[in-house]
Amino acid sequence: MRKEDLSIIVVDDLQFSREVVKSGLGKSGFTDIRTASSADEALYLLNQRRAHVVLADFWMPGMNGLEMTDLIRRWDENNDRYTGIVLLTAEDTASSIVVAFDRGVDDFISKSANQFELAARVFGAGRNAYQQNELRERMRRVSSQFLRVKQYSLQDPETNLPNRAQLELHIEALIEHCNTRGGGLGVGLIEVKSSNNELRLGTLKTIANSIQLSLRPMDMVSRFNINTFAVSVQYLDPTVFNPDLFDRLIQSIKRHTMQTTDQGKQLHISIGVWHGHEFDPAPSVADIISSAYQACAPIQ
Repeated sequence: MRKEDLSIIVVDDLQFSREVVKSGLGKSGFTDIRTASSADEALYLLNQRRAHVVLADFWMPGMNGLEMTDLIRRWDENNDRYTGIVLLTAEDTASSIVVAFDRGVDDFISKSANQFELAARVFGAGRNAYQQNELRERMRRVSSQFLRVKQYSLQDPETNLPNRAQLELHIEALIEHCNTRGGGLGVGLIEVKSSNNELRLGTLKTIANSIQLSLRPMDMVSRFNINTFAVSVQYLDPTVFNPDLFDRLIQSIKRHTMQTTDQGKQLHISIGVWHGHEFDPAPSVADIISSAYQACAPIQ
């Protein structure tokens, strides 16, 4: 990293002081230097374009350097970035230094420091900010890649439906919802096989689409395994819940597939349903799936 790569904002209410600092930094090799006469102006410049380092007077009328530091740190936190902050002051007492570092300042330098020390401190703060932002960007890329991998790990690659892992997470969330807010849930496992036990992609997608067409937007269909689809539904009032909705799913499959595969082989459909409400105790996901599996029976 070079000094030319760093962006700096110099903040001081005295024009002479601003020009002296800017001149010294320029002679030391820094090229991207903006100046502000107040903390408010500095924040405006920072909002227009980020800076690696804000070099500010400790004591300024209106908003002082520490108050400005508090605002910049909040901005940084909200925007997942880091800005180096160096405060200049005529006071170099230990108490001032402690207060400054406690408030999030990166460095603290006396106004009487020479050009070389000033440049070294600014470069150190800028290098730290540059490296921190590079690390944050890498972490964002890693997080984004992780989310993509996670998405694919929860998705069936053939039908693009949620897979069993996502189904189990969904059922777990529904159980928690029913425990805290009431209502109930139903889970149906629909097993579809052909006479030669082979379902091609076209048939799988037709079955998936036919199920989705018969569901509410809040319900979920997933691919449980190679020949089985799962449907999870949530309902608020158990008195109006009708388990026959799963029969409608079967009828939709029959209607859209004509009970044959895209190779003309006959389809054999089985379904098992579990539903419940007012859990005491709450069933586990494994219990629900096991019960639905045990209830599987062929559909004529």
